[in-house]
Amino acid sequence: MDLTLVLWSFTLRLGQGLLEASSTLLAGLIVAGVLRRMVGPRGTRKLFGRGPMGLLRGWLAGMLLPVCSLGVIPVAREMKRAGVPGGTVLSFLLAAPLLNPISFLYGLTLAEPFVICCFAVASLFLSTVAGAIWDRIFARGDSLAEAEAAAKTADEPLPAEGPRRLLAVLITAARQMMGTNLCYYLLGLIGSAMLAAVIPFGSLQRTMKHSDPISPLLMTAVAIPVYSSPLPGMVKIGLMFEHGNSIGAAFVLFGLGIGTNLGLLAWLTVMYRPVRTLAWLSVWIAMILGLAYLAEPALYDTRKVEADHTHAFDDYSSPFRGRHSDLPLLVRQKLAERFQPLEQASVSTLAALVILGSLVRPRHREDAIERWLTTRPPASTTAVPWWNRTIPGPVLGAIVIAGLVVFSVIGAYVYYPPPEQVFAHLSQVRANAVVAVRLGSRDEAIRDLELMDLLTRKLQVGVYIRTGGLPAEARKAADDLREAIEDLRDLLLAGKLDQGKERLKVIEDQYQACRRAYCP
Repeated sequence: MDLTLVLWSFTLRLGQGLLEASSTLLAGLIVAGVLRRMVGPRGTRKLFGRGPMGLLRGWLAGMLLPVCSLGVIPVAREMKRAGVPGGTVLSFLLAAPLLNPISFLYGLTLAEPFVICCFAVASLFLSTVAGAIWDRIFARGDSLAEAEAAAKTADEPLPAEGPRRLLAVLITAARQMMGTNLCYYLLGLIGSAMLAAVIPFGSLQRTMKHSDPISPLLMTAVAIPVYSSPLPGMVKIGLMFEHGNSIGAAFVLFGLGIGTNLGLLAWLTVMYRPVRTLAWLSVWIAMILGLAYLAEPALYDTRKVEADHTHAFDDYSSPFRGRHSDLPLLVRQKLAERFQPLEQASVSTLAALVILGSLVRPRHREDAIERWLTTRPPASTTAVPWWNRTIPGPVLGAIVIAGLVVFSVIGAYVYYPPPEQVFAHLSQVRANAVVAVRLGSRDEAIRDLELMDLLTRKLQVGVYIRTGGLPAEARKAADDLREAIEDLRDLLLAGKLDQGKERLKVIEDQYQACRRAYCP
């Protein structure tokens, strides 16, 4: 085993995981701050409720918020602190990472819409039933602890109105970023990095076939330690359908790969006691596998012809095919490709929260800051203008959370631009890829081809969310272009540069056909 290759594979996947998680983790931290400082413990308990309606509300809240399996940890921690029943917390925890408005739209274009809707319904079934099982079987004695948590936070003062309330949300997010939570976040990212360190490059490309009955079990072994945010996870599920892979394995990737990670499982084990948590997790995983094996025959008609291999799982293995001359430079280049404006803003904000969290964590500072935040100024005797009236904390909290949902919808339109903008970028990337192939710059050509593949997917989603559908001709043109891109990428990876140059004509023909389909 080449330890240098292992080390750099681990480093690259860890960095890519951090960039992938940055925006959804930040959303979770903000929601946690809003629940604690604006909605308040009492409002949080009222928002989620108890019993069957609480389970349903937990699922619905999870489906609306743009968080991932790391971003749910600070939110679930605030819910538990407020005394929300454990089953409701778990219902939210299991549903939130799976789908949000952006990833749902993405899935509708990459896979069969009927299948994605079935997956969404299955997430409702899984999260609510798993929460109900917890409340009925495993949560014995929890009602007293929940009542104590509710009583402990009943009289907790909310911050004073105005800038202090907003600052309190920021400080709470910073505290949730630090301490044991930071360990859970890192553990969640390390799982994927460890897989990349031990699984050789491309070794999963011929697995997860629908003809192999153990595909869901193999995906379970891979998916549990994997971290994936909703959008990249949905891309992989789309690739699995595109290449005719096992539908059951795709459902396992949906439920476990997107829905969990090692950090989240560690948090659950610590918060809800190891023995009963592990027993409940076993039941939950068995439920996912049961539905996965039912999905294979039930959704048989939606399956495409099985391809010889797929690149859907390349992110779960080593990113390097053998030893390279300058691995550090290659790692920096690959990370720079992922470090786009959204990631730049999110990572910078997370870094600022880490610094702020380090400053406010000492106990003496924490107490002093808390007193200052919750001290209300003397009541003014002058009339308050209508435009400066105080908004109650719960109302403001609901506005902020609704704003996150609206922001995620607006973000969909920004992230998936109209066809004209996509082709302006795609044309440039295509030209760079052609030049790189002709000059023999294999690594650069592969990176450009991967970006072309991503842009064609953005093209489809951009049309879908603006028109409510995708014509069959346009869908086929994008699929044909991606297939040509994948064939060329495979040739370059195999070192067949001369054959790759011959395939450039096919790429050009498919690109022009795709452009005519989307920009007539």
